[in-house]
Amino acid sequence: MENLKAFAKEVGLFLSSGIFLKNFAMILGVVIGFVLLSNWFLGCFTNHGESVQVDDFTGMDLSDAKRQGRDKDFAFEVLDSVWKEGKPSGIILNQTPKPLARVKEGRKIYVTVTGEPESYRLPDIKLSAYEFDRYAKRIANFGVKSRVKERVYDRKQAEGSILYFYHNGKKITEREVKSGYYVMPGDVLEFVVTEQLSNELQVPDLVCMNYSAAEFLVSSSNLIIGTVNEEGDISSQATAYVSRQDPAAGQPVQMGGQITVWLSQAPPPGCDEGQDIPADDSNDQ
Repeated sequence: MENLKAFAKEVGLFLSSGIFLKNFAMILGVVIGFVLLSNWFLGCFTNHGESVQVDDFTGMDLSDAKRQGRDKDFAFEVLDSVWKEGKPSGIILNQTPKPLARVKEGRKIYVTVTGEPESYRLPDIKLSAYEFDRYAKRIANFGVKSRVKERVYDRKQAEGSILYFYHNGKKITEREVKSGYYVMPGDVLEFVVTEQLSNELQVPDLVCMNYSAAEFLVSSSNLIIGTVNEEGDISSQATAYVSRQDPAAGQPVQMGGQITVWLSQAPPPGCDEGQDIPADDSNDQ
């Protein structure tokens, strides 16, 4: 017991000694200084605990977006480019992170922008398989427009079968298309198709087409778009998609008849490129 008391007394004297207190204060100061320095370093170099709001860059030219993003030290990386009719190249279509999201300064913004149009290889006409409205719908997915230039009586082939077409005034046959014929988005092809000498026409399939392409196809088929119904918010009727139609595709109507359509801003479910059209991957690019 006496030894324990003596040890406790020596420990107490040591802890209260000037040397211990001085060394302890130095160690404590170093620890506090290290913590403060670490927080300062994180704040300067990683914006620790800070965030900024991402601007909405959609619809802006990429160069303008880069200038606007300099204040928050944003960097931009283009993931993809998509051709859009009527829009110049370099316009931001979508972005990640999304607008108004909170991120650290210096964050990289990934964008998809409009690009220059690329040539498109036409699919094979296949006279026995393709009717005009089905072929026109398929190539419309790539921005190529179609109209009927002439109807020729042919009792052997189905109504609306493609015989040949004109591109920039030049006659293009099935053989040339099969060998590989390229057009640009926005080009207009004028088709010569078969008819059965009747005032009755079959309603073309407009569902999944954007309104401008559908309107073009209907007018070229000697029909008229009547009532246009909008489903939801439509920011641009020309680029909205046909979600329903009346009469339905394939129904007989008199020449000059009207078609009622319903439009949605986004493509209706199941609208894949080349939908309901026999695939011919060997001839597409």
